[in-house]
Amino acid sequence: MRYNCKTIMSLSIYSILAISVNSCNTQTHTNGKSISIDKAFASLFYADSGGISGADGVFSVLLPDSSSVFFLGDCFIGEVINGSRDLKTPMLRNAFNLIDKNKRTARAIVRGSLTEPLTLMEPYKAKGDSTYRWYWPGHGFTKGDTLYVFALNLYNDPSARVKSNKPENKQNEADKLAEDMFSFRISQIDLLSFKLPDFKHIETHKVDFDYTKYPIDFGNCVMIDNWYVYIYGTKNLPGFSKIHVARIPLNSNTFYKGWEYYTDKGWDYNIEKSTPIAIDISVSEQFSIFKYKDKYILLTMERAGFDIYTYTSNSPIGPFTNKKFIYHTPEHEADSTMKLFTYNALAHPQYIENDELLVSYCINSLNVKDVFDNVENYRARFIRVPIQMILE
Repeated sequence: MRYNCKTIMSLSIYSILAISVNSCNTQTHTNGKSISIDKAFASLFYADSGGISGADGVFSVLLPDSSSVFFLGDCFIGEVINGSRDLKTPMLRNAFNLIDKNKRTARAIVRGSLTEPLTLMEPYKAKGDSTYRWYWPGHGFTKGDTLYVFALNLYNDPSARVKSNKPENKQNEADKLAEDMFSFRISQIDLLSFKLPDFKHIETHKVDFDYTKYPIDFGNCVMIDNWYVYIYGTKNLPGFSKIHVARIPLNSNTFYKGWEYYTDKGWDYNIEKSTPIAIDISVSEQFSIFKYKDKYILLTMERAGFDIYTYTSNSPIGPFTNKKFIYHTPEHEADSTMKLFTYNALAHPQYIENDELLVSYCINSLNVKDVFDNVENYRARFIRVPIQMILE
């Protein structure tokens, strides 16, 4: 098992150090509307035996049969006893979790078996390449009986480690963790396809742009609208992260190339002219944009904070306005050690019920042992957000 600081911090490359266990069941806003914790969905999603016992990432796609598949980053499968997992529990770099259309069962999609599971998606390695490489899933979409999944293709690179300015004897656990967590780089964005309903891998293609020259993490949000596939990605600038947009017709046979990029003067096939959407906060690495009736809703966590916000627009490319504070994730303040943190809130609009949107956000710990001692320290939280709160 490859266990390093990235293992337990998963998406920490994106500086989502919002450090925030649910101390209450609701947060009431001044307008009287309440956000509630959906414990039932969390109980369905995570298993103490025979399924996913902990994960982050938690992108979701509605499938043609009305079930939903969730794409997970670093995750665990193994028996949970008295709320804890054994330190020898293997960690997978990615897996899928399939929720049936009636929301009664969850089934882990991995290679191997549930007793001897293997990471589902593995990057191609050239003959003789000994570099450790892995995938973090992004978002995806379906066309007919094919599922498409974007993924960040990462590789281990000690030269990427950021050394602390503190003397060795003055460094604390977080300082040493911060050094190691960045000892990798993203080489490219890949697009993988799978045949439904069995999730048999069809093929993998490198998305056709030079990531080293244009480091935009395309595929962290995908939306189909008006016969286009809109592909959103974050560009991580010093101190601020912005959203870029590409698109390709839904009738395309090669979704990994031939993209148009949004610019302030329209759409252009030249990625050099790509222009970010105007948002007044630094967005989290993972975020959601989806259409609800005649509005487009953007949901994101503040990248270096504890709060979830939404914006609305009349267009998939913005401008996004009507900023609303939605929820403050309370986990950090409720943790006496101050080691827990939250990150990457995502919307799951296929689960809107009673005009309430299902939203997930991830939780993790700066202390490696925490995610073994208490499985809840590495299980996404699910909350219900009244749609009216977003739109009013």
